[in-house]
Amino acid sequence: MNVRQRPNGGMYPLRMPTALSLAVIAGALAVIAGALAASPVSAGVPAPTAGTNSESVRLAAAQAATSVSDTYRLVVLGDSVSVGYEPNVTNWNDIYGYGDRLYEQALLHGRSEMSNYAIAGLTTEGLINLLQGAKDKKKLTISQIQDFSQYPDERVAQLASDVGSRTPELNESLKQADAVALTIGGNDFLDYVKNLLEEDPKDAIAQLDAEIDGLLNNYTIQAKQAVELLHELAPNAVIKLTDQYLPMPVQYDADLYADLIGVTDKLAGLLDQLEQGLDAQDVPLDIVHIRSLFAGKEMSLTHIYYDKDVHPNQTGYAAIARQFSDSLWHSYTSIPAADKTKNGTALAPAIYINGKSLSTPNQPMLKNSTTFLALRDVADATGALVQWDSKTQTATFTKGANKVVIAIGSKTMTVNGIQKELTTAAYLQKVGSEQKTYVPLAAIATGLQYQVVYRSKLNTAFINS
Repeated sequence: MNVRQRPNGGMYPLRMPTALSLAVIAGALAVIAGALAASPVSAGVPAPTAGTNSESVRLAAAQAATSVSDTYRLVVLGDSVSVGYEPNVTNWNDIYGYGDRLYEQALLHGRSEMSNYAIAGLTTEGLINLLQGAKDKKKLTISQIQDFSQYPDERVAQLASDVGSRTPELNESLKQADAVALTIGGNDFLDYVKNLLEEDPKDAIAQLDAEIDGLLNNYTIQAKQAVELLHELAPNAVIKLTDQYLPMPVQYDADLYADLIGVTDKLAGLLDQLEQGLDAQDVPLDIVHIRSLFAGKEMSLTHIYYDKDVHPNQTGYAAIARQFSDSLWHSYTSIPAADKTKNGTALAPAIYINGKSLSTPNQPMLKNSTTFLALRDVADATGALVQWDSKTQTATFTKGANKVVIAIGSKTMTVNGIQKELTTAAYLQKVGSEQKTYVPLAAIATGLQYQVVYRSKLNTAFINS
């Protein structure tokens, strides 16, 4: 499941399963579904070619896309895991999933943008319908995506309606995308799970063994169709699809746990084969393996213990983000959240410029919600030439064809000859025994054509040339 913001900024409560057995079986079926859905035989995917590995080629292309002159564009699609759902969250601003963290990793590599079109309760068939709507640039109603009537929570419909109305925007986002992050499949068997829950566990397992092949074959065909359609819409993007983690802890049933862990292992191998098979068709699918992250840590990485909910908690989402980042860039940088206040006083955010944490003996200052840095620190950080006119108390920053002129005490500055208003003027700040000129960092950086992105969860500003 997922969450969506109310018009007033709050959250709609989501009705989640309250029994551990429901969460366990639902998670188990999602894992099995993902495993067999990857079968290259039932999907009609060509057999893998020995030695085929296009990851290094795609990685190089992705890294090239984050050069200083380009913007790296990330699109997140799928179900509630891609939105970052957690139970009992009441404020939209508190949602902080793997997509948010992955975006912050991208910002460490250069200019980046992230768009999230995930939908609560989305099935693979619903994903295909959504992508087809994007291809046709046709806005979709809720029912044109899929039947959401089984979800009594009104926010599910609101989320689907919102995303469905933005299919032309989705088309453009995918057209420009460098990478697509995707989780899908867990909702495909919801009705089937409900029916199984009405039976004795042993009978349910027997029924599953007898019926699952046909159900999964249909799912497999749809999964392959979705990835191919996604590639058609995002021809320059690498598609990153996760395998499935098992949310059931071993404490529930050790024998069943061992069997299902074996299924997740099989899943990994089948998905790797699927990746290679689609690569042979020039469909750049990469599998992001997350199953091993959760194995043996289900109660510490999900809400299964306290809330009887299969979704990741904050630690779980961080682990998923790390796997995506490793897959995209072969690296992951921990970004600690900076304090927002100290002794009741608001603090300036942490600052990363072109992927490096700003280090300066001159403390950044926060004034009227605007971050100020010493003049020389801004020049050094941006690589701009700076000239200081002591008579007029005016600083001129120049980088390439861009010129920013700002004077102490003035509520305006000029950018390439055009006057711009400032929220707060540059000022003199006493640092030790010196008076230093402090200028608004974001205004100067933007004037020099830097991208400035503030991430509230981290209280951190990312500035990229």
